[in-house]
Amino acid sequence: MSQRIIICFIFTLISTIIFQQSAYAESQVVSATGVAPFTPGGEAKAKDMAIQDAMRKAVEQAVGTMVAAETMVSDYQVLRDNVFTKTQGYIQKYDVANAGPKGNLYEVTISATVAVENLKNDLAALGLLHARVEKPRVLFMIAEQNIGQEFIFWWHWWGDVKAVGQQFDMSASETAMKEEFINKGFNIVDISVATGKIDISNAYRIADLTDTGAKEIGRKLGAEIVVKGKALAKAGPRTPGSSVGSYLADITASVIRVDNGAVLASARGHGVSRHISEVTGGTEALERAARELSGKMIDQISAKWTQEVQAGGLIQITVRGIEEYSDLANFKDTIKAQIRGVNAVYQRSVEGGEATIEVDYKGSAQQLADEISKKKFKEIPKLKVRGATANTIEISFGGTAAQPTKPVEAPPAPEARPAAQAVQAAEDKHWIQPDDYFISERPYEHGWIYISLAKMKQPSTAKTKGEAQFFRLHDSKDLWAKYFWKTRPSEEADIQIGALVICFEGNNRDNIYHAPENKNSARTANWFMGRVTDTSDLYKGAVRIDTYSCSPEALRVPAQ
Repeated sequence: MSQRIIICFIFTLISTIIFQQSAYAESQVVSATGVAPFTPGGEAKAKDMAIQDAMRKAVEQAVGTMVAAETMVSDYQVLRDNVFTKTQGYIQKYDVANAGPKGNLYEVTISATVAVENLKNDLAALGLLHARVEKPRVLFMIAEQNIGQEFIFWWHWWGDVKAVGQQFDMSASETAMKEEFINKGFNIVDISVATGKIDISNAYRIADLTDTGAKEIGRKLGAEIVVKGKALAKAGPRTPGSSVGSYLADITASVIRVDNGAVLASARGHGVSRHISEVTGGTEALERAARELSGKMIDQISAKWTQEVQAGGLIQITVRGIEEYSDLANFKDTIKAQIRGVNAVYQRSVEGGEATIEVDYKGSAQQLADEISKKKFKEIPKLKVRGATANTIEISFGGTAAQPTKPVEAPPAPEARPAAQAVQAAEDKHWIQPDDYFISERPYEHGWIYISLAKMKQPSTAKTKGEAQFFRLHDSKDLWAKYFWKTRPSEEADIQIGALVICFEGNNRDNIYHAPENKNSARTANWFMGRVTDTSDLYKGAVRIDTYSCSPEALRVPAQ
């Protein structure tokens, strides 16, 4: 008997420790000072009241990391009645750091551990958790496969691919995720109602959609963030002789910001169910996996927003129409010195009258755009804010490069001249410059691959194992790449079956990829590499690259 008691005691102790560790995992330590009226002889009562005041202030501080200041003011009555009156329920423990009378007041400073998870749940129930930022529009792009069924891909909503024996509205994981996000105050972009309204490139109709592809489709559908991923259900172990089976589901997904391509969240979810029916069991497992995943993602997104508002975040500013570099220098100095909340300014690139800078700012892009528009820039009188999203701003200095231009066909090559007299153009007809490279993180083997425009920072050597360092233009990242190409616009003689070519993807009309219409799209939109597979429609202005049709005017070829 005594041995059983000891075992039970140990089990209880371990369970208690695990429970406490779990409870404290979602907590925040806050230092707060409280005061209370003090009269000689009433120290004990004054101290208790001051501690209560300090605890309330500790909870207010924690709430302040989740709710905007204006919400704290406009909804103070709601917060007071539903949150601040339950102070002790949110304080897990506290230690008194200092205590003592100060004149006619008694002052106590405590270090309190606040149950953030409990606060978060109550604030979400009150609809205040996400009031601190604009609620984003979310687009879901989940590929799902239930037991005994074909994969349902996100592009099926466009109706050009038929799934076998099922309806598209049976995507259990996506439905469950939408419910969870809606319950937390997010706005959902319904992909099904967009049928036929936008054109989706064939290059994006792939199972493993890239972040760039998700970003482009999200932009076309008016979403601000995209949740993309895969969900798979399978049969688990079954008890011999039982009609009830076990079913397992796993889902992985990431959250992409549409305006700048940043990854907001990434998580996995797992679900288990038992049922007589395979399909129903798989569906229940998928739903549970999706709900687990959604909770993790919502927490990550909320944490990211909190960090941005409290500590500031990077806002990308694209500046066009720069005629003098000194104007850009003055602009950077002015916003850093005269706009509150600007912690730092980082210059990422400058070329062709256009610059990309990032501003570490405590606030939103819209707030920063408002502040910039109010400033008077004497050296740049034509400065205008052209647009702003959640994390990006577009500004024009009013110079000749401020507005994109229409593509101009390259003039015919002059008669043969001595090499010494040859003049190299600054940009060719695709706005590609002589020092531009197309790079890839993997070699071209078959089919097609995406490639990116970049500037070389350090050439490849034996020491770098054949890799060169590049600055990638579309996301302003430095990276090493082993596969890179100098290119030139294709000529008629280049378009042969089996020839390796590069096609511009950012201008699709009538299911044919055409040449870029302006410099910005040429240098930031997607290009892909593949081999010529069919030239029979060349007389119609189309050539097949892998399984896609490209205009000859949209093609480039490796020059080395």
